[in-house]
Amino acid sequence: MTTPNNYWARRMGSNRLNRRRFVGGAAMTGAGATSLALVGCGNDDDDDDVAPPPTDDNGDPAPTPTPDDAPQQGGTLRTGTFLDVLGIDPHIEVSVGLTTAQRVYTFLIGFDNTNNEYRTLLADGVEQPSETEFVFTLRDDVRFHDIAPVNGRQVTAEDVVYSFERFRDLPEAQNNDFFKFFTESMEAVDDQTFRLTTVMPYAESFSELGGSGQRAIVPHEAVEEWGDLSANAIGAGPYILEEYIRGEREVLRRNPDYFEGDVPYPDEYTRQVILDMSSLLQAYEGDQLDINGALLNKLDFETLEALPDRVSGSMPGLHYASMGLNVNDERFSDPRVRQAMYLALDRNAFINLLGFGDGLRMGPLSAGLEYWSLSQEELEPYTTANYEEARALLAEAGYEDGFDLPIATSAGVQLYIDHAEIVVDELAKVGIRATLELSDLSTYLSTQLFAGDFGPATIFTHNPYETPKIPLTMYHRDGFGGGSWWQYDNPDVTAAIDAQMQEMDPEARREKVREAQFLILDDWAPMINLYSPMAYWSYNQRVGGYDPTYRTYQNFRYTEYLRS
Repeated sequence: MTTPNNYWARRMGSNRLNRRRFVGGAAMTGAGATSLALVGCGNDDDDDDVAPPPTDDNGDPAPTPTPDDAPQQGGTLRTGTFLDVLGIDPHIEVSVGLTTAQRVYTFLIGFDNTNNEYRTLLADGVEQPSETEFVFTLRDDVRFHDIAPVNGRQVTAEDVVYSFERFRDLPEAQNNDFFKFFTESMEAVDDQTFRLTTVMPYAESFSELGGSGQRAIVPHEAVEEWGDLSANAIGAGPYILEEYIRGEREVLRRNPDYFEGDVPYPDEYTRQVILDMSSLLQAYEGDQLDINGALLNKLDFETLEALPDRVSGSMPGLHYASMGLNVNDERFSDPRVRQAMYLALDRNAFINLLGFGDGLRMGPLSAGLEYWSLSQEELEPYTTANYEEARALLAEAGYEDGFDLPIATSAGVQLYIDHAEIVVDELAKVGIRATLELSDLSTYLSTQLFAGDFGPATIFTHNPYETPKIPLTMYHRDGFGGGSWWQYDNPDVTAAIDAQMQEMDPEARREKVREAQFLILDDWAPMINLYSPMAYWSYNQRVGGYDPTYRTYQNFRYTEYLRS
């Protein structure tokens, strides 16, 4: 067996890992999609390229929990969301339903994108015979929930293969391109050994296997019993699904047989769906929720920060909104028109109106991906409004009088509407007469956005991406395996995206990621990211063992508890 001379080998220190080498047990779990921290990427010898810790508005370190008392068992941890959960099938869901998966199911591994470290979960260790081979040794004490039809049986390597193949093959699945295109084979060598081979060196192999709730390990008996997992769930995670009513609430109870010891501490975990953002925030302020689930703006944050019984902070965010253009429309097949669209949008309008002055210019990657993203100075030529030049470009392309532009979006998320209204106002300044075409969220996502069938233009928001992979894939010819939503095919851009994903050295990959971003911007590619906002978080001080600045692996660790 050879020790692979690549990034992961340097990170691991050897090609054999065991769980004693990593932080044992469980750690902090996160607040959800909008309460996440900076991504850094470094190596063992040089920490200069690791993103700095979050700071408050004065530049001081943001508050983090301290172990001031021992964790306590019991109680109900109450959370809320403004998103109407589409379902809780982990291999199909791409939004807030994944937070259910992260608690009900277990996972092969965890991968912490904050510091690019592998963590043990179901897998007790891994050997990497080469850059394309991964052999995982599974624990023998992990069991599914002790309820029918699984009845507490042991989780085996066959369950891993079944789960990954299901995720790969479901027609409705998103973000499964790693298993569809980059995985050569998967096999259960025996009950406790799982082998995966990739078709080529792939920079985010560990992140793909352990960076998302979509990689949940599910029992085949549950799928056979219910047909799918959209409203039912049985896993081997720290919580058991007690009740799920789509669009209303879910209730999870503690799994007494969870393999990671004492966690989770609460007896019950609840999430209430409150679609109106202000009502959700009022529920948190009124002590009906323990952790804020609303998207906070700067004014909300300042209000919560002043409350004596809350712990609040801020950090550069990873979530953002975009305007997508369909290049099958002859207007947007012309890069001059796309450039005019870039120059017609004053990014300061979004920063001032939505961020109340807090926010940054954005290229293909959010500012929160600090190690990977372009600097504000580098982005300035592409993100500075110039209405006169935009009108000249439109005239040169044959649209001197502008044009009418229907924009598809959903009335189900106020944040979509907030961004869309500013876009409409900005485009009017260069003669583009935009109107909004609204639909409910489920219809918009399933039949328009994900299908690439939204008409000439659309506006939507993204989940917080913790690596460059998905944001760059948005510009790839093949998209997420089903084709580009924008029908966009620039061979140079696609080649650059492929090249950075095959680069195992982090510093060399960083340069290739930068190259891909410049190629995207120089072609005025047809997804315009509007601005990079701040993320604000808040939780009641009664909640202990909780750190909202963690991300990725924190979703697979469960040390939050309620102080009496």
